Amino acid sequence: MTAKRVENYLGKEGILSSQFEGFEYRSQQMDMAGAVEAAFDNANHLIVEAGTGTGKSLAYLIPAILWAVANNKKVVISTYTKTLQHQILNHDIPFLRDQLGLDFRYALCMGNENYLSRRRLKRSAQAGLFTQETEENQWEGIFNWAEETETGFRSDLPFEVLPQVWEEVGRQKDLCLGKSCETHSSCFYFKARKKWFGAHLLIVNHHLFFANVANAGAVLPAFDAVIFDEAQNLEEAATQFLGLEVSNSSLIYYLDRLHNPRTRRGLLTRIDHDSVPHLRKLVMAARQAAEAFFNLLLEEHGKNDRVLRFYKPPLLDNSIYIPLEALREGLKTLEGALHSEEDRVDASAAAERCFEFNNSLSAILNQHMRGYVYWLEISSRKRFPRVVLRGVPIHVAEELHEQVFKKIDRLVMTSATLTTSKGFGFIKERIGYEPDDELALEAPFDYPRQALLYVPDDLPEPGDEAGNYVTGIANRCRELVAVSGGRAFILFTSYALLNQVYERLDDQQFQFPLIRQGEMPTGLMIKKFKEKPSVIFGTNSFWQGVDIPGDALQSVIITKLPFDVPKEPLTEARIEELRRQNIDPFKNYQIPRAIIQLKQGFGRLIRKKTDTGVVSILDSRMRRRGYGKQFIASLPPCPVTSQLDEVRNFFNVPEL
Repeated sequence: MTAKRVENYLGKEGILSSQFEGFEYRSQQMDMAGAVEAAFDNANHLIVEAGTGTGKSLAYLIPAILWAVANNKKVVISTYTKTLQHQILNHDIPFLRDQLGLDFRYALCMGNENYLSRRRLKRSAQAGLFTQETEENQWEGIFNWAEETETGFRSDLPFEVLPQVWEEVGRQKDLCLGKSCETHSSCFYFKARKKWFGAHLLIVNHHLFFANVANAGAVLPAFDAVIFDEAQNLEEAATQFLGLEVSNSSLIYYLDRLHNPRTRRGLLTRIDHDSVPHLRKLVMAARQAAEAFFNLLLEEHGKNDRVLRFYKPPLLDNSIYIPLEALREGLKTLEGALHSEEDRVDASAAAERCFEFNNSLSAILNQHMRGYVYWLEISSRKRFPRVVLRGVPIHVAEELHEQVFKKIDRLVMTSATLTTSKGFGFIKERIGYEPDDELALEAPFDYPRQALLYVPDDLPEPGDEAGNYVTGIANRCRELVAVSGGRAFILFTSYALLNQVYERLDDQQFQFPLIRQGEMPTGLMIKKFKEKPSVIFGTNSFWQGVDIPGDALQSVIITKLPFDVPKEPLTEARIEELRRQNIDPFKNYQIPRAIIQLKQGFGRLIRKKTDTGVVSILDSRMRRRGYGKQFIASLPPCPVTSQLDEVRNFFNVPEL
């Protein structure tokens, strides 16, 4: 029987229990592995919520590998965060191959733009593209690294490469010469793709998965099954990928890469042809039109940070369209006149970019896409304000159902946070998923002993006078951080509140470091946090995907319930759509969304059976609003208190 195969590894008498000291048999892990195995054997769709500590990655990797190898099939494993992808690649897969002796092939699949192009690197040496010393130094670093790296992955570089440097040396699909390229045999991307086609497991992220969907399956090899981990993010990943975006920075940057009059660099400096002077004039005309168009937006809406939804097509003259179209036609004419294939590919790709800019901008300004919401974002920057026009689909359930779920026989959706009100109804409705089987597994932790939930009732509410609210939150954070001796995450729903609380606490001269998101890379923040008792101030990316087991983290402070901002354009449009269907959006959308996010935040604390700590939710609405009980009921079962003294007792800290 096939069920015994998984049991051979994860069962009570299995290889892991009998051969690996420290491995603990977990019935939840075995239940999940059995359900995944059954889904693969019976060509079914499955949804599984597996609480933190279940060991869900092994629970799906083992049956996926066994099925793929036995049937010579391919399974896609898709994640949302890099953290989980790294865990699978650097920990789980080596363990399964080396320790358990499972013989299988796997490949990390990344998008085109993540690979170094040997041809473009070589060409950039001839072009003298960089004027800044830091750019030149980075380019030299890449040149040396290219001789050592086996992967060519941007993420494997020993430094954080500047976008403008990578733009000149990274692989771009529309600039690829294919087999005509002199570096084809040593190309990092094509060597990687060769591995993809021979692999049993393809490790991808949600973004690349949807790129494959959008390109009719041309990005990844054909596959036979999919496991979506971190599936609570699937709706947002699909929405983001299907969206449109045009910004002043991206358009001006594109035109500068054709010809920058200040540095006298760019494609139209490298190419030698009689039409080049005329084309430079067309670039100048397009730049002037773009600057005038975006300046008009800034004059009308101001240069300060703001988000403005377009409820109907804005009364804006698209003065960019004609100059960009003239430039596109000029580049196409140039392409036909060139002899070098490299130059022809460059001219063709540049012309295609003009077309894409014009297409997206027209669709946004004229609101061509039905079921989309459109808006303007202005962000103040040092050099000039960034202006972005966006359009995204309000609902992706139908698209996901038609393009993904109907086309794949074997599909597993999993995460530690998929249920609300003890059921999968919310997530299934949002993404149009109709699984054959459902399984909700609790974490194998003793939460009543390991954790305490602190929910005070004496703090100002978020809607109260701003100064009082921020002062109240900051003072309580200070007390909680003192009680836990640092070792705390303070989680926020906005940078504005994060900065206000940080500034108040930074004046207190704590004896431990305060680490603010945005001041250093996430990896470095976590490294510093683990080195000595510290406090991390984090927003969205610290609510999920961050794993710090042990004593380093003993206090998670959630400053505010993670409701989406109701006036944010996409949220507002989704609320309107639900109201049109006579569905209560607060009860059926806003609360469930916030519950899933809150569960993610809570999940940062207890990562092992030996972990202990306190989760504090400093939002008085938990006590004063009827829906507060729903939030508490959705969290793991642990003692709940409103008394700070009980937090002190938990940490064995004497009263002041």
